[in-house]
Amino acid sequence: MRQRRVQPVAGFTLLEVILSLVVLGGSVAILGEVMQLANRGAADSRAETQAQLLAANVMDELIAGYAELNGVSRQPLAAETDGPWVYSVSIGTSQLSYLVPVEVLVEQDLQPEFNPVRFKLTRWLPDLPAPTADASAMGGASDSGAGSATGGGSATGGGFTGGTL
Repeated sequence: MRQRRVQPVAGFTLLEVILSLVVLGGSVAILGEVMQLANRGAADSRAETQAQLLAANVMDELIAGYAELNGVSRQPLAAETDGPWVYSVSIGTSQLSYLVPVEVLVEQDLQPEFNPVRFKLTRWLPDLPAPTADASAMGGASDSGAGSATGGGSATGGGFTGGTL
């Protein structure tokens, strides 16, 4: 009798297939976690950018005299945004008699466990004196009504463009 040699068949063994499936499953699980972290980071960045824009908008309204320059706390923002936002305005004091710091804080109105975004914008504005009867009779018409004790407007029209976000 002749003995036949058995030649190995080309292919993968069952063990090799199982190990490759385990490695593939682990890779997919890790990739899923990375995608979840990236999605959360993108959502946080979007909320921070939105808070910056809302704070700049509130500050611009104060500077333009559209809103009164008074200290307020946790007022709702009427903006078309994702989720509820509130703002606070505080007017500080300084050693300089002609400048006051105005701080606008915008934050999401969410529970603390949801990690709400907060953004604070501070600008130094001129402390405009209250208009008197003499000032309005002598040359008050030249400011075009922009300056007032509570409006925070600029008599020159461009005194606030140098602020930073």
